[in-house]
Formats: sequence, C-alpha cells, structure tokens
Amino acid sequence: MSLNYFRNTNLKRALLIAGLAVAIETCVNAPYGAALWQGLADGPPGKSYIVDVLKDSHTGLRPLDELKLAQVILVESAANKVDPVFVLALIKTESGFFNWSRSLGGALGLMQILPSTGKELAAKLNLKWKGEATLLDPYLNVKMGIHYLSDLKDRYNDTDLTLTAYNAGPGTTDSRIRLGEDVSQEEFVSRVLDNYRDLLGRADYY
Repeated sequence: MSLNYFRNTNLKRALLIAGLAVAIETCVNAPYGAALWQGLADGPPGKSYIVDVLKDSHTGLRPLDELKLAQVILVESAANKVDPVFVLALIKTESGFFNWSRSLGGALGLMQILPSTGKELAAKLNLKWKGEATLLDPYLNVKMGIHYLSDLKDRYNDTDLTLTAYNAGPGTTDSRIRLGEDVSQEEFVSRVLDNYRDLLGRADYY
C-alpha cells in the first residue's frame, strides 16, 4: 500500500477522534444534567462494547453488519451529541435489537420509526427514500433515529419529554401540553432508563 494511503487513513482517524472529543465535551458541559448525557461523563464506550451488546442480542444481522452498525452508532451519536449508551437503551426498548421489528402501528426497524416520520427525516438528511426498505436498512434507521432523538432533546430540553415525544410523537405531545393534559409516558420512559442503567453497568467492564 502507498504512503498516501496510510497518511489519509491516519488523517481520517484523527478527524474522527477530534470530532468525538468535541461532541463529548459539549455533551458533558450541556446544562441538562439528565440521563441523555450521564454516560458521557467518562467518555463514550469502546466499539468493542457496542459490538458485544449487538452480538449478545438477536439482531437478525450478520456479524460483519453488526460490526458496521456499532461504528454507525458511535459516529452518529457523536455527531448528534447524544450518549451512545442511551441510544442502545432506546434501541433495546423499541425493538429488542431485532432489525426486522415491525410494530402494530407500523413503526419499523431498530429504532421503530414510522414511514411518515422516516420520509421526513430522509428528506432532511438528504437520504434516498425507498419506502419501508429504507427503515429496514439498519444503518439508515439508526442514522435517522439518532438524528430524530437529538432534535427532540433540543426541542424539549428534558429527558422524560424527549422520550415521550419519541414514543407518542411531538405533535401529540405538544397538543397535550397546550391543553394542559398529562403527557407522561411513564412506562416507556422507565423501561428506557432501566435499560440505560443496565447497559451503563455493563459498560463499566470495558
């Protein structure tokens, strides 16, 4: 291999590490103090940790696909300033890590995204929309899901409301807030946070 190949590879690695460092510092210093940021206090988990979580779950994906998915989770979490362990907790709650999950309401994939929401996210992220097939692509599903989660946490500035809006939809959540109705999705929020604590505990061994 040429010297330029190694130089380019090292440059890409350096840029990725620098990007992760900036995103992590921003998250840690964010004025939320909520579960979305807690796991970043000691830095993000290693790729090997995420790979092992995926390997121990029934993803329906090949080992090489799980390896690539772990990288996507790390990079997209850093780019969108969210804790990758929190993302894993949300995936576990939504789909049990099974890529081909389909809810009764029509939500699809790892992060259980509705086709209508997925189409909007694809347009926003300049991704080619191919209907349901797009949401069953694990890398695109996670890319869209993490971006959506990040948008919601910026919008609500509150972990419970962010998760409620992710589960029930921001339109429904905003409508209930305006009407003074209870917007709580306590069961869903509790499940995500329980999974988060469990996954954080496992990350301590890496």
